[in-house]
Amino acid sequence: DMARNLSRGWKAGDGVMVTNLDHDSNIRPWVQAVERCKGVQLTTVKFDPKTGRLDPEIFRRSLQENAEKKIKTRLVALTGASNILGTRPDIKTIASIAHQYGALVWVDAVHLTPHAVVSMKDLNVDFLGCSSYKWFGPHAGVLAVKPQILEKIPNDRLRPMKDYPHPDRFEFGTLPFEILAGITAAIEFIAAIETLLPSPASSSASASSSSSMMTRRERIVRSMTLVQEHEKQMRLYAEKLLSSIPQVLLHACKAPVRTPTIYFSVKGVPSKQVFSKLARMGVYVGAGHFYAMDAADHLGLGAGGAVRAGIMAYTSRGDIQRLVDGVKAIVDGRG
Repeated sequence: DMARNLSRGWKAGDGVMVTNLDHDSNIRPWVQAVERCKGVQLTTVKFDPKTGRLDPEIFRRSLQENAEKKIKTRLVALTGASNILGTRPDIKTIASIAHQYGALVWVDAVHLTPHAVVSMKDLNVDFLGCSSYKWFGPHAGVLAVKPQILEKIPNDRLRPMKDYPHPDRFEFGTLPFEILAGITAAIEFIAAIETLLPSPASSSASASSSSSMMTRRERIVRSMTLVQEHEKQMRLYAEKLLSSIPQVLLHACKAPVRTPTIYFSVKGVPSKQVFSKLARMGVYVGAGHFYAMDAADHLGLGAGGAVRAGIMAYTSRGDIQRLVDGVKAIVDGRG
């Protein structure tokens, strides 16, 4: 819906930039918007299939090439973290580059928010979307927009909303209060995680301060900092064990900053079979492209994709060991 609203002002000579690293929900709406607007150019920035990295300099070159062709790039849309590879692009740098060329920046942070401290102000992006089901809440889409930009976006609205200020004018009826209550509860739970995970010795001074004296934002930052470090250690442990199995191929896992997401294949065994066999062993993973079809194609995997193992704050070394033991059983023909 927001893609339709934003594209109302686009015209011939304008441009939109997307990436092939993204979930299709952050590609197809912009592709379709470009198709509706005659003369608007679409540019796709591609990631390195060997490392999974999305180079900010490719954005700079692409934006400069558009400018030289007299194409005004109106929007740069990209992921905050790949939902299959875990790649976390350098959003802050890319946003800075895009703004130099007068483009707005839209970030799909659905896969980023459960795994990192996120600050829209620090990233300096114009739009940031996520979904609370990724961080222990109910299914609901969340979109944060800079107020000075939101107030300028035209939209269709119900007659009672005609004179409502933003963001209320974008709603189509009564808000789902029960879902909002669930989101609030999830946020409070995240703020309390710092009381459940052990603090590293280096932060013992801050850990000793009373949570009751901290703002909720401060507690969230402290919690997610601990979560991020725990998940990183679990990912490194899992990758070390999986990479020791000759028949396992880890896909594009060399980006400098990543979420704890591992995308792998077992030679000679279709990903769907790996998924099913592990499920029978009590190990839950997923298999496929997970709507990141362009990324899976770029990796040469096609519609079958690969196996995705996700790590969360509650993942333990024991969980990782069960995954690895299950993969070894499949390789050995015991699965």
